[in-house]
Amino acid sequence: MSTYSKKTGQRPNDERSLSVRAVHRNPVDIHKLAEALIRLTLQESGKARADARATELPETLKDRPNGPVGVTVQPVE
Repeated sequence: MSTYSKKTGQRPNDERSLSVRAVHRNPVDIHKLAEALIRLTLQESGKARADARATELPETLKDRPNGPVGVTVQPVE
């Protein structure tokens, strides 16, 4: 049997070095984040409301129990 020979060019663990660099960033603006979240929520709820209304008949096409709008019907005695 032949002797072991290294087949990759990787470095051994003891030759590896790790370094960590700190990245300093500005703190998060909570007010802007909250405003964006509120706007997104309102936009999504508005879209859902519009989708729900798209399947309904408009008020002008719905039957009225007392006749057309603006006309009063007197009950017959």
